[in-house]
Amino acid sequence: MYLIYGLQKSGISIIKLFEKKKIEYKLWDDSLKVRNILGKKYSKNIFFNPKINDLNVFKKIFLSPGISLRKKQFKHLNKINKLQRDLNLYTSYLTKEKIIAITGTNGKSTTTKLIGDILKKNKMKTFIGGNYGEPLCKSITSNKKFDYHVIELSSFQLETIKNINTKISIITNLSNDHLDRYYNIADYIKQKKNIISKNGVNLISIDDKYSKKIFQTRRNKKFISFSIYNKSANLYMGENFILDNYFKKNKKIFISEISSDLEGSFNNQNILIAYICVKLLKLPEKIFLDVIKKFKGLPYRASIIFNSNKLKIINNSKSTNINSTINSIKNYKNIYLILGGRAKEKNFEILSNFKDKIICTYVFGQSASFIEKKINKFLNVKKFKNLKALVMQIMKDIKKNDAKLTILFAPACSSYDQYNDYMERGSEFSKLIKKHIIDNEIS
Repeated sequence: MYLIYGLQKSGISIIKLFEKKKIEYKLWDDSLKVRNILGKKYSKNIFFNPKINDLNVFKKIFLSPGISLRKKQFKHLNKINKLQRDLNLYTSYLTKEKIIAITGTNGKSTTTKLIGDILKKNKMKTFIGGNYGEPLCKSITSNKKFDYHVIELSSFQLETIKNINTKISIITNLSNDHLDRYYNIADYIKQKKNIISKNGVNLISIDDKYSKKIFQTRRNKKFISFSIYNKSANLYMGENFILDNYFKKNKKIFISEISSDLEGSFNNQNILIAYICVKLLKLPEKIFLDVIKKFKGLPYRASIIFNSNKLKIINNSKSTNINSTINSIKNYKNIYLILGGRAKEKNFEILSNFKDKIICTYVFGQSASFIEKKINKFLNVKKFKNLKALVMQIMKDIKKNDAKLTILFAPACSSYDQYNDYMERGSEFSKLIKKHIIDNEIS
């Protein structure tokens, strides 16, 4: 008997898999609202309350990635490996499928979509899922045969996996994130390292100290380094070219046109990773160049939602950590910066390095006061309870400045204080901006 604990999209996909395979299971979600919704579909006796019953009766417990393994009630179970994620179940069913797995702190969703688009353009049957796209177990219940699986994996999904067998494993970059769930940065990186393939090829950035250390301490495995700063890497990307010293010595691939959805130097990492995968899979470079030229990006990831001679507005609601925000700041000037939500990190002082780029900072949400105290010594700061009041003020403030301005919504925090997720937060920001643009006839 198995327990499925946490009934969001990954949990529901496990239910469907167990139903198909006729595997016995029980269900639980800490949310009464979720249980009530599912209670209409399933018999109430299928629910198992872990608060009043013994979890030891289950062979395995499949926890939603949103639930920490380190909750007090799981302490003993974690030691005897009873706790698993959907990734464990997913990999147990795969045989001939070829997996391209992506993790990292930033850029992994865009990289996943970019690789997926290239494979599909090459007429390959491709499953795209994991932390982005479809839940992993849907690939097993869909009755489709896939040539490749391109999957994005979070640190939470990787916590319970060992010796993953992928064709290609990728670490985009590593920096502070999810420190509200981990003991420290070393603990966070330990989980990310579980993506390293035992038999396949591993693509590792050398642009941050944590990823670089993983590359430097590699043992008996196939590793390829990439960089957007260091030409000594196996593959390097400059402003409009890729320098390939891995597949061919000193070969330059010139890129004449890149989609606006891949704007920003941080997206060069995503493009470079996609190129390496194209070469490893022996796909045509021509199709790679065509895809990055026409690429349609994911919503709320450095999306340009307004652009005129006087004003550019960027919606980067997906920015849930400070490093992601910094990557956005580097690409603009005369910035009206919006931060806020529920902070996962403490080092907001690092934004002092960009005080010459930032005109004013607007903070909102649960951690607004905390962030304000961290940055008000070197940045002009205005605090608000919510986005509605904030946007109203920022639209008044920009009228006082005649320069070409940038409003950058890159919160550097999770959205869970006021929203269900970053998508809902991003949607509200876009709607508020659109209303003010129309009402005030901004051009």
